[in-house]
Amino acid sequence: MSKTVVVLGAGLGGIPVAHWLATKTDKDVRVVLVAPNDEFFWNIASPRVVIPGAMGEEKVLYSIADAFSKYSKDKFEFVAGKAESLRPDANSVTIALNDGTKRDIAYHTVVVATGADAKGDMPWKVVGTSQQTRAAISQLRDQIDKASSIVVGGAGITGVEVAGELGYHYAKSGAKTITIIAADSLPLESRIMKSTRETAKKELEKLHVKFVSNARISGVTESEGSKVVELTKTDSTKVELKADLFIPAYGIKYNTEFAPPEMRDDDGRLHQDTFLRSPKYSNVFVIGDAGNLQAAQAAILNAQIEYLVKQFGAYFKDGKMEEYNADPKILLALSIGPSRATGQVGTWKPFSLLLWWLKARYMGTDSAGDFARGVKILKS
Repeated sequence: MSKTVVVLGAGLGGIPVAHWLATKTDKDVRVVLVAPNDEFFWNIASPRVVIPGAMGEEKVLYSIADAFSKYSKDKFEFVAGKAESLRPDANSVTIALNDGTKRDIAYHTVVVATGADAKGDMPWKVVGTSQQTRAAISQLRDQIDKASSIVVGGAGITGVEVAGELGYHYAKSGAKTITIIAADSLPLESRIMKSTRETAKKELEKLHVKFVSNARISGVTESEGSKVVELTKTDSTKVELKADLFIPAYGIKYNTEFAPPEMRDDDGRLHQDTFLRSPKYSNVFVIGDAGNLQAAQAAILNAQIEYLVKQFGAYFKDGKMEEYNADPKILLALSIGPSRATGQVGTWKPFSLLLWWLKARYMGTDSAGDFARGVKILKS
């Protein structure tokens, strides 16, 4: 009897896992990949693709049908839709299909790689269907093109990269005023080394990006055609910034509503054990942002994928697996415009030139197509 493995999500986690299952497992394993987007989105380059004229969409969006066309229909199926209800006790999941109908799929194993959505439907991640993602990219490009002043809310990885792109293309030449808001005295999370955070701030300032520190965004309103960004400083004082455009680069919503409440933590992420499985269900695997074992960051995803595909052979044979070693080491490569970069590997801050070569030049788009086709995997 064939074993149906349902992979929920066709992003940086779901795509390589689906390829591996369709290629490396025995003929009795059938893969069903489920996602509302029929194009794979290389969202690592999202901060650059939203800049008008900086990068074409063909560099970041790839047809899933084409990428998986080498597999036979009895080995692989793509289902365009979104998981609506996971019933792990019955080994079944209900999919709300893009055409408005529903479909129940029985599974032997399910891999949850549904990730998260960005605040305000920003195209830092997939925005629903591929058509909606393309529309979101187009809309933001148009808004950026028309704006003379832009405020980027949030100084995490995405915020710094977006501000870096805007600074390189506009602020450096004085074409537009770019401001970034940080909740702390420095950009990036406090778990990142101070030297890396300081470098990120200096590089932004070299691009003439204005850095507002120790401020949290308490509201965004409109007044006379401008955006009014209301800030609350750490000393409780209130500040208002006016700009033509406000770009949120903070806050995410985990795509896990389909799972039973007892499988989710208070943030909405799914509980994981040291086998990357749901603690209660040994045939429910979770990888990437949807799981709560590690920080929600793309850099840790490759380790999870490599572990999982190596263990699948033993899992399908007798269910025995080695435990996953969740490495606490921080891995960060941060692009600050096309010409500069910084980052961290453990307690080492690599040379900017190295990180520029590895990431900032192309934002990974030089290998994104091969990744979509299963020729290459995501590398830390």
